[in-house]
Amino acid sequence: MRFTRITVAPIAVLITAGVLLAGALTACSSQPSASDDQSASTMHTTGTHMMAAPATTAATAADLRVTLDRLFAQHAVLAMNATNAGVSGSKSFPAAAKALDANSVAISKAIASVYGAEAGETFLNGKFMWRDHIKFFVDYTTALATKDQAGENKAVNNLKQYTVTFGNFLASATGLPTLAVRNDLLGHVLELKNQLDAYAAGDYTKAAAAYDAAYNHMFMTGDLIAGAIAKQQNLK
Repeated sequence: MRFTRITVAPIAVLITAGVLLAGALTACSSQPSASDDQSASTMHTTGTHMMAAPATTAATAADLRVTLDRLFAQHAVLAMNATNAGVSGSKSFPAAAKALDANSVAISKAIASVYGAEAGETFLNGKFMWRDHIKFFVDYTTALATKDQAGENKAVNNLKQYTVTFGNFLASATGLPTLAVRNDLLGHVLELKNQLDAYAAGDYTKAAAAYDAAYNHMFMTGDLIAGAIAKQQNLK
């Protein structure tokens, strides 16, 4: 089935679920939002400050790597499952979104286990941080389903800003090169977008290939971040 003809009812399901998800994410967030004109450099400084004092660390470097690889790979799968359900108007979308958010919380706890609760909270709920990028994908999915080009453009621009702000945060935390982190995040965003675009257009062969690529990419991301943290925290 191609999704170039989506009925009003499935679109309503998607929009309602998207609104509910956005509300849930806002309610769960206890991190004060930065002002809209806050610069990336300010967030960079904030991230450095928040990540300065490590808390309880993972048992070994291998434990950390396995944990982050698993959680990041799950994120890609759950995100694509949710957006595919959303663009098709499936009633499974709210449940898929809930599973995706549970994964987000698990990743933030892994970060908090190394850098402390405040860092985990910022990772999860800071402006243009982890939960925000999921919300932006929900926005993109809704706009794609309703053929709202302006909405698509806004969501894409927000996702681009996420790669900068969140990239600065991760780089300042781990000591990784900022540009390398931003590029890795941009690759992830583009893979998820390309997968969703192909799925919505009914090109399932292309969508399946993009799905596989996005899943595999997250193991590289997990290895990159886990390796940097292990070196920084002297994990063996």
